[in-house]
Amino acid sequence: MREAGIELREEMGVRSIGRIMFDARGKVLGTCEMPQIMTSWGLIYRFLRAQVADADYHNGYSLVGIESQAEAVTAVFDNGQRATGDWIIGADGARSTVRSIVAPEIELEYVGYFGWRGLIDEKLIPKDVHEAVAYRMAMGMAPGGHWLGYLVAGSGDALEEGKRWFNWGWYRTADEAMLRNLLTDSAGNYHENGIPHDCIRREHVDTMRDEARRYLAPQIQAIVNVTECPFLQAMADFGSARLIHDRTILIGDAAFTARPHVGMGVSKAAGDASNLARAMSADDHLNALEQWERERLRYGKAVLQWGRDLGSYIGPQPDDAAHHAKAEYHMRPEVLMAATAASDPSRYLNLEA
Repeated sequence: MREAGIELREEMGVRSIGRIMFDARGKVLGTCEMPQIMTSWGLIYRFLRAQVADADYHNGYSLVGIESQAEAVTAVFDNGQRATGDWIIGADGARSTVRSIVAPEIELEYVGYFGWRGLIDEKLIPKDVHEAVAYRMAMGMAPGGHWLGYLVAGSGDALEEGKRWFNWGWYRTADEAMLRNLLTDSAGNYHENGIPHDCIRREHVDTMRDEARRYLAPQIQAIVNVTECPFLQAMADFGSARLIHDRTILIGDAAFTARPHVGMGVSKAAGDASNLARAMSADDHLNALEQWERERLRYGKAVLQWGRDLGSYIGPQPDDAAHHAKAEYHMRPEVLMAATAASDPSRYLNLEA
């Protein structure tokens, strides 16, 4: 943020002092101190967007082609416009159009589980429950995946108490047939890339609420029950073998998409971008770019593997002793609280692999 010219301020998110986990009866199973700022992509985006002049930011363009030359590259858009420059940087997310053009063989891979999600006005949460979960990441264990939730900025980036939102997610195991059923609306339409919340069949929401009553703490049930319109998201990941394709470069989720347990989507993208900027400004920038690619590939692979380790106990379980040992370790409450979206990921990343 500082390299982008942004002064770090209090209003960049909701401060959290750590984590708290409840057992199924509602008793505190454990806590973990971990000061963090709970922010959102939308909030971070608006700070970054303010650094770019309107004349340099173009909406309404859909990329359809890339033409590489020896010393330049051209982006071709569906509105007939073309833009030529030294490099194209694909920072367009997990379902990257840029990646689909330069590396069409790479696809998002469903990992065997999905997440129920909710984003609600904090005022809907009962007062005693709100007092128990405010300023912490609240967590709960259940067969097939854990639940977690925390406060984030509300409408218009509001951070005042009573004007924020509470964001929660619950990971649930589902094979591909079950996922397809969840993503099919009442008219029989299958929404492969994500189903709108108002198209989710009521029977699936009712089943989720019933499972919450059976497996989750009363405090968590209260939050789930006041979420009128939960939505769901299939979990997927992938990694790139290359980041530089002629004069096109992939960064962020377009290059590597890890499972959300790592909580590193924005920070990894920032690392990709800031290091890329330094490489491009180097005197011998071509060699610097080669070194940048090696280092960010290594980092991306480590983040990808850490996400898989953290999610090892969710989803279908292979008949493998080593995997079972890994899964049993990562589902321990103290490990789950300390490692999920940890503030110091360096202690968990294996950069030597």
